[in-house]
Amino acid sequence: MFLSRLLSALVFLTLLAPQCLFAQGALAGGTKENLDLPFDAIGENEEEEDAPEVVTFYGTQLEGDGFFYVIDKSGSMRDAGELEIAKREVIRNITEFSERVQFGVVLFDANVVKFPSSGQPADANPAMKASAIAFVTSTPSAGGSCCQAGLLAALRMSQQASARRKVITYVGDGGGTCQGANEQDYLKVTLATVTGQNYQRAVINTIGVLSQIQEDFLRSLAAANGGTFTRIQ
Repeated sequence: MFLSRLLSALVFLTLLAPQCLFAQGALAGGTKENLDLPFDAIGENEEEEDAPEVVTFYGTQLEGDGFFYVIDKSGSMRDAGELEIAKREVIRNITEFSERVQFGVVLFDANVVKFPSSGQPADANPAMKASAIAFVTSTPSAGGSCCQAGLLAALRMSQQASARRKVITYVGDGGGTCQGANEQDYLKVTLATVTGQNYQRAVINTIGVLSQIQEDFLRSLAAANGGTFTRIQ
């Protein structure tokens, strides 16, 4: 009889224990929910920022989703063979772009020509890439070096792009022999004007080619606009 009563008491206590634990949990601040959710489940649906496109230009990595090139096509660039090298570098990048990239190309001497000619950035779809390559390949050289006009054309094109990370890259000797202006004065005004109008803070890189370059101008332009200066020997 005693053993039977003891067993009944043990069964009763076993059934009662979970209820007591539940009540204690409720008094301590409620029950826990969604214990199976991962640690970072909150915000799981938030859109993650896409990684930037990475291309190599003159041995330097460029990262962005909007790429704009400013190429000096003056006579000195042509005669030294540097214009053809610059064209090959630009064409290689255009070929590599994925379709999420926007881009533009500006070539200058005394005058400025650009792709697209509308001044709107191009989407890197197959048709636009083919047109851009044809443009770069067929554009001839001429005299003069009005780099300010070329840089401003690229800057305005970049400002119309929806791309979030905009990179402008200038290739040339940094000269500014434009319409008879004093070169140093012209370059000083160019630096101030381009930097002042870069209100979206696009990165501006400069690449100096040829044996004689205006290195101070190229360094200053890059430094004032978050970019890098590279000298090609």
